[in-house]
Amino acid sequence: MVAPMTQIATSDGLKQRMSKRSIVNDLYKSRKRVCTAPSSDINETSEFNDGLNGTSFSAAEIPSDTKVSLLHLKELFPLERFEGRLPVVIVKHQLYSLINDRTAVDKELNTLKLANEIKLFKLGAELDDYCIVFTREYQDHVIKVMSELSISKNICNKFVNTVIKKYTDVCINKDTLMNEFNFTDSEITQLVKASVLTVRDVGNWWVALPNAGIFMKCFLRGRKAIVTMIRKCKYREILQTELEQRKWPKVCKLGLQYHMHEVIGADLIKW
Repeated sequence: MVAPMTQIATSDGLKQRMSKRSIVNDLYKSRKRVCTAPSSDINETSEFNDGLNGTSFSAAEIPSDTKVSLLHLKELFPLERFEGRLPVVIVKHQLYSLINDRTAVDKELNTLKLANEIKLFKLGAELDDYCIVFTREYQDHVIKVMSELSISKNICNKFVNTVIKKYTDVCINKDTLMNEFNFTDSEITQLVKASVLTVRDVGNWWVALPNAGIFMKCFLRGRKAIVTMIRKCKYREILQTELEQRKWPKVCKLGLQYHMHEVIGADLIKW
């Protein structure tokens, strides 16, 4: 059954009458299928295709709803517009636009983080939220940035083999860096120069995403654009189909679909 058309409104407008399913594309919907009794020779090593660009998973590796949603949001990130200056960046609360159970999302994200499949980063000094980058993509990005800045390969390799591969928290202190991972003061200074560490307070740093400022500029610009667009509508509400047909400012590189998930997940609009 096709869901009814969407009404999107700002937080002081009317509530939208629509299921979240209409926002998620066929990639995510493909997981909802009719189940039939398995044949007797199927076991936990059997593989199936989940519709994720042909990706196959064994029965023992069926991805959680949170991981499937991350893969969907990853497809919305316009990587080519940043010309190699950023990896794919997903905002944590975007997941809340796809999955109602926020507690389950947070729990599954923590599982992925502890398994070192993803890295979480503080999203700016003024925003109380986090962004997500897949660990392998973060590692490749760090190596590229450090090379461009002529940071010693020894320092780069040490950071990759310790902080990236073994450390899962969002911040790190001097004791861990020096005593557990054997960084010197001068090497820590180089890590700060490469923006893989940013100061949290004395002796503590956020593990950071190089060039995060580029993302934040586009992120805040796009958020403002979509909220302003809706507020200018009559009664401060608009059908989703009409919103998608509006001309999107070229300076807002992240795109309308990316920001729709962001403002809905952040509860900036009612729907």
